[in-house]
Amino acid sequence: MKTTLFLSMLTIAIAFTACTKDSPDPETVITKTVTELDAQADSTINTNFGLVHFGPYTKFSFSEGGIVSDSAENWDVAFRATSIIVNGGMKSDPSQPNRTGNAAVYIATIVTMADITSVNTSLLMQDEETSPAIIDDGGMAIPPATEPLGWYLYDHLSNVVSPRPGTILVFRTHDDKYAKVEITFFYDTPNPPSSPTDFGGYYTFNYVYQSDGTTNF
Repeated sequence: MKTTLFLSMLTIAIAFTACTKDSPDPETVITKTVTELDAQADSTINTNFGLVHFGPYTKFSFSEGGIVSDSAENWDVAFRATSIIVNGGMKSDPSQPNRTGNAAVYIATIVTMADITSVNTSLLMQDEETSPAIIDDGGMAIPPATEPLGWYLYDHLSNVVSPRPGTILVFRTHDDKYAKVEITFFYDTPNPPSSPTDFGGYYTFNYVYQSDGTTNF
């Protein structure tokens, strides 16, 4: 009788476990915050076509959980001032690093991190010769667009860059994994609001990385 009861309970437990395996394995989903990642440009020139930045990009790897060296090929995303590129596609200017991976990205708007439970792979884009996938439009609406299409807004009165509210960057990594990113701050000051005297190019962001290659977070 005891043996029969034990086997019945074991069968129920196995069946319950099998029926509830709908969400990703927690061990494959990594959540982190990066604070003040230094991606300052070496120099910036204000031209009739907007700000032009010079200098190397800061390469970041989601699997490594941080910055990787300038010579590394396992980077997923790279930052320089307000410009963000991915390790997939083609250069849009000669100063960018060579693309050696299959990374891509899209911007989801009017959402929160929790809203992005899976990746819409049909929206993913790689960098092109004419423009990075994440457009650096100076935080301004460029016709025919009626609002900025990049990740940030720019206040001309205060000269402050602010992440667009409700904007999440969804990435495919260089090696076909997935991540979602929310940029929360762009300056070296720990407490917003920022001012023109603060140094820009310091990214603070939250990210979730799915390390098993599935599209669910």
